Amino acid sequence: MRNRWIITGLLVAAGLLTGPVGSARAEPTAWDVSGNEEFPVWAPIGTYQHDGSGWYTGCEFMIMHTQRIVGDQLIAVRGLVLTTGTPSFPGGASPLTPAITGFPPGTFLGSGEEALRSGDLGRSTWQPGYRVTLGYRMENGWNFSVSYLHLFEAKYSGAAGVQGPNFSNPGGLGQNTFLFAPVYNYSPFFVGQNPFPPIPFFVNPTSGIWNGASDMTILFTQRFDNWDLAGRFPVFETENARTYAIAGGRFSWLWERFEWRTVKPSLVTDGISFQFQETPDSAARYDNTLSQRMYGPMVGSGYDVILYSGVAGAFACNFECTGSLLVDIAKKRAKYEREDQVTEAKRAQTDNCIVPNVDLSLNLSWMPVDGLTFRAGVNLFNYFNTFSMQDPVSFNVGAIDPPYTKQFYRYVAGCNFGIAYTW
Repeated sequence: MRNRWIITGLLVAAGLLTGPVGSARAEPTAWDVSGNEEFPVWAPIGTYQHDGSGWYTGCEFMIMHTQRIVGDQLIAVRGLVLTTGTPSFPGGASPLTPAITGFPPGTFLGSGEEALRSGDLGRSTWQPGYRVTLGYRMENGWNFSVSYLHLFEAKYSGAAGVQGPNFSNPGGLGQNTFLFAPVYNYSPFFVGQNPFPPIPFFVNPTSGIWNGASDMTILFTQRFDNWDLAGRFPVFETENARTYAIAGGRFSWLWERFEWRTVKPSLVTDGISFQFQETPDSAARYDNTLSQRMYGPMVGSGYDVILYSGVAGAFACNFECTGSLLVDIAKKRAKYEREDQVTEAKRAQTDNCIVPNVDLSLNLSWMPVDGLTFRAGVNLFNYFNTFSMQDPVSFNVGAIDPPYTKQFYRYVAGCNFGIAYTW
């Protein structure tokens, strides 16, 4: 009896395993999607979604120009001020300043010619960068994405040294080879070295690292970042075109820094030759940083149109216009610091304002196969009512307060080239 049940069970199992061949072949593979006619490929990304939905990613190379906005403030002139004076004593020259005598305190020696301005930064440049996007497209056409754009730093520099443009006028005492900036209210730690030989002197006749300096350099740095969190919702569609609405949030970050470095080396001589000797206690830096982080909601619209569809794939044109009302949280930081970091003076403040923003983009796309898109286009980001450095330097070390003015309009513009793939 037991053997008969065992034999019956084996026969049933054999019948199930040797069913109709056509039924076994009709079963989908592990990577197939119901209703998908695309050839199934073994890959961790799965197969192409027949309904157009799914995750997509994009990576684009950006080359853009950030408008450089910094004032043309006069920073330094050629010459120096004798802060202690160089009096003459009976019987000869002053023991304090040999060969420089007979000048009362406060005398300015030099031509006073302009040596350095904050606008002496040369030509503006283009910034390379990138934009990455991650999104999901639903079956009903709704599209949600987050994108991040980053531009690498743009740096502009200028300088003034011992030799001015007038080679025939160094001054009778060489005073036009020195640089002077009207920095005041500093501590004794910012007095600097004595620039006149021989050494030692009892008194430095040119108090201040910025008085009797031999080298001044400026550096202006810009950065730009942008985040967009967006949803796109179809409004009107035809076979070859569609219009859609855009809603979401935006974060834009404009970062700028103005740096000014001054060196006042001492002149060392042995009576036959001389050389300039730079020391950390006679070099100072001034930094003015303006960081504007802007947050706010975003709305807009876009338009897609198919220009060609055939054996070469599909070519399309896309235009988008978005607007946002951003809250600008502007952090303003300015400081003087001796280069060896022994002492510093600084001031920080935070200000707020509303910045209207309008972004425009025009792109051409090529889709050689389903799910793969190549794109190239132009972008124009417009910002209104931001802060800017019209006079980046505050010469009062005791109460550093450089003015920041409202800039009615500024832009970031450029091109993009990239690729996107629907998983």
